[in-house]
Parts: sequence; structure tokens; C-alpha cells
Amino acid sequence: MNNINRLTLDSREVAVMLEKEHNHLLRDISVYAKYLTETKIGLSDFFQESTYKDITGRTLKKYQITKKGCEFLAHKQTGRKGSSFTASYINRFHEMEAQLSKKPLQQTLIEEPYKPTVKYWKGVPVLTKLDVAMILNVDASAIQNYIRRPWFMTENVDFYFLRGHDLFEYRRENKIKSTIAALIVLTESGVRKIYEARNRKFTPAELFPVKSSCEPQRPMLVNAPMNMELQKKIKDLEGKLIALHEVLKLYNYCNTPEKSQCFATTIKDIGIKISCDALDVINTKLSLIPAEGVG
Repeated sequence: MNNINRLTLDSREVAVMLEKEHNHLLRDISVYAKYLTETKIGLSDFFQESTYKDITGRTLKKYQITKKGCEFLAHKQTGRKGSSFTASYINRFHEMEAQLSKKPLQQTLIEEPYKPTVKYWKGVPVLTKLDVAMILNVDASAIQNYIRRPWFMTENVDFYFLRGHDLFEYRRENKIKSTIAALIVLTESGVRKIYEARNRKFTPAELFPVKSSCEPQRPMLVNAPMNMELQKKIKDLEGKLIALHEVLKLYNYCNTPEKSQCFATTIKDIGIKISCDALDVINTKLSLIPAEGVG
């Protein structure tokens, strides 16, 4: 029973449950710790200050949070977010208590790798920014820096910034009840880029497992936005169509035979290129994704 009373959750995992940046949670806990200390209430019964090393070797602050500490944090949440967090931390403590009853204590104290639950955005497997931070044992701000790095990631391909209606659809697709203003999720390609930048081996099957074949199969849709080759060809074609439109306007107002002949030749050349580009677009092989909400 004493062993069960010593069970705690890493503040980085709790931050994921609360859908908060870890540094924001640390700031909140520091404020709560001050209040508890001033009122002479045992701080260690709720929050136990600790440290961890990030991938660069820096020693950073964290907290080990007891069940009482999670209850304390839950009281600071409201509505669906509070209910979701309460259910999450209760389930985690029940899991740890069940493991503790089956294994020797020294086995349960060995830290296991964080294993996130894969979510989906329009059928595409994704991980949240906080999931990736927990996997790599870094602060979420480090992942944010990769997302903001110029030319490193492509929005709507490597990551999605969800808010408003998109965020509502994401919660509906994954049956998530928590309420947040915005969320960043990363696709397999985005996570791969971060792994490669950190010289880490990336094994897609571990983070983005293939769905079981026993699950109902959904109809497949063309996944054009995720096809970079297609997007480049479409952009080239659109550029030539804009050029043709401008040349046609000039041709309409030309006032000499020489200009007319020059514009006519240009229109012919652009038209041939447009025809070739259009064929390239329709001949590009497209990847497929499961149709949302069908099956």
C-alpha cells in the first residue's frame, strides 16, 4: 500500500493530458507550491521537484506529481477539459497500481518510453506537438522551433495548425471532448524531419502503426494536398495560365501588325506549354487516404 502511495506522474506527461506547454504547467505549479508552502501544507504530498536531461544534455526542471497533486490540478480546470483530465489521470494511476500489484517494485520504477495514442486528421495518422516532445524527452518549445524554422516544414503537409471548425472536426474524428483554442499536429513526414534533424533513428511502424485488418475498411479518397509533386505541377500550370491571361489582354489592345504577330506567337508558345503541363498534372499518380466518417 505504501508503494501505491508513492506513485507519481511526470509533469511532462501531465502537461500532455492537460494539453498545455510543459513550461506553462511548471509556471502554474510554482505558483501553487508557493501558496502551499505559505499555508504550511506538505508540498511533497502534491508536487515533488525533480530534474531530467534533454537530448542535448541540459538539466531541466520537472515535477513528479502525486495523485493528490493531480486532483489539485483537476480542480483548477473547468468544463469538458477538467472532466477529460480527471478521467486521464485516474486511468493512469489505476494502470500503475495494477502493474504494481503484479510486478516487484524495482521493475515498476524503471521508466518506460512514452507511448502516445495515434490520432487522425481527415484519415491521416498524426501526433500532437506535445506527443512528439514527450517521445523525444524535450520541452514542447523545441518542437515548436522546428515547425517555425523557415523552409524546414510545410504546413498542411508536415503539420496542421488546427483551430475553429478544423479543431472541432479533429475532436469529433478522434472522439476527444477537451476544449482548447488551437492545436498543432504532425504527420509522419513532419516527425521524420524532426528525427533526422536530431540524428535519431525513425521507425514509422512504432509511432504510426498500421491499422488492424480486422477494422472496417473505409472507402479511399485521392490525397492530392499531400502529394508534393502534384502541388508543384499545379503551381507551374497556374503560373502559365496567369501569363496567358495577361498576354491576351495585351493582344486585345495591340495597335500594329508587328505587335499582333509578336503576341500571337507568344500566345501559341504559352498554349503549347499549358497543354503539356495539363497532361503532366492528370498523369501524376496520387496517393490515397481513407474517406472520413464512412465505413
